[in-house]
Amino acid sequence: MTDDTNPRLKTGGHAWGPERVALGVSIRKLAELADVDKAILSMAENGRLVPTGEEYSKVMAALRKVREEQA
Repeated sequence: MTDDTNPRLKTGGHAWGPERVALGVSIRKLAELADVDKAILSMAENGRLVPTGEEYSKVMAALRKVREEQA
C-alpha cells in the first residue's frame, strides 16, 4: 500500500505519468522525445525506479514541448 502523503512517492514517473496519459503520449513516444530508455520510463511510472535528475529533466522538457505543440 502506498502513502500518498509521502512526497518521495510523487517523484519521477508518479509526477509525469498522469500528464503523459492526459497528453496522449505513449511511453515509447516519450522515450523517443526525451532520449530516455523506455524501460526506465516504465519502471519509474510503476514506482519501481527513481529516475536520475538528468532523466527527470529530459522527460519534463519533452512533455513541456508536447504541451506547447498542442496549445
